[in-house]
Amino acid sequence: MQVQIPAYTDRWMMGDRTGTIVGGKKIPWESIHESIRPRGYKAGDKVHVSRVKLDKSGKTITVISEDCT
Repeated sequence: MQVQIPAYTDRWMMGDRTGTIVGGKKIPWESIHESIRPRGYKAGDKVHVSRVKLDKSGKTITVISEDCT
């Protein structure tokens, strides 16, 4: 599935904005850096993250699934 990665990533700022989802998993909310934690969650909740292979560079990054469009 083709997605656009969130604007808060360095890759997006470099112009590498779209990619294909190649995997995903759920991780604890607490393990996400405070500056990008999704709102509405509390300690103990799991957040779904996706691995996205970028079109322009071919690199694979991990992003919060809810933030992709």
